[in-house]
Amino acid sequence: MQNRGNTKKAVFAAVGIGLAVILAVSFLLFHGKDAPDNGNGRGLVVSADASDWDKNLEDRSGEASGIKIPGYGELTIGKDAGEFQMSLVNPEGNPCYFKYTLEIPETSEVLYDSDLIEPGKAITKFTVENLPEEGDYDLYINISTYSLDDSLESMNGAQVKTILHVV
Repeated sequence: MQNRGNTKKAVFAAVGIGLAVILAVSFLLFHGKDAPDNGNGRGLVVSADASDWDKNLEDRSGEASGIKIPGYGELTIGKDAGEFQMSLVNPEGNPCYFKYTLEIPETSEVLYDSDLIEPGKAITKFTVENLPEEGDYDLYINISTYSLDDSLESMNGAQVKTILHVV
């Protein structure tokens, strides 16, 4: 009689575990589809903050073909500023998306990491994180580039070095 009781407990336990596994798999399948990821599992999305950019940039490429990279001079931001007003531009005619990362190399602190910016668009205002204390800092403006097709294949990138003044 005791053997039959153990068998019932084992069946109930197996059914309970089976239901838990089915629920967990269902949750992952249905909620995983909601993730905004059009970058082959890399989390890359086109920025909703980018707007049309119609200003002319000085072309110093000597009419060479290829990806046009904007230059940046020294930048100044207030210590208590929550937003940075700076144009992160992807020049019109580029064959790729741009993704900007602003980093202070001495501390490896990332101040800003953008989503993808389409050619002819720019992000002109953004929230900064990890802003250091008052002073002058080297700032690396890293530009990663990705193909415009659905593969979002990595292309050549660039790193623009400048000085950040925190006042």
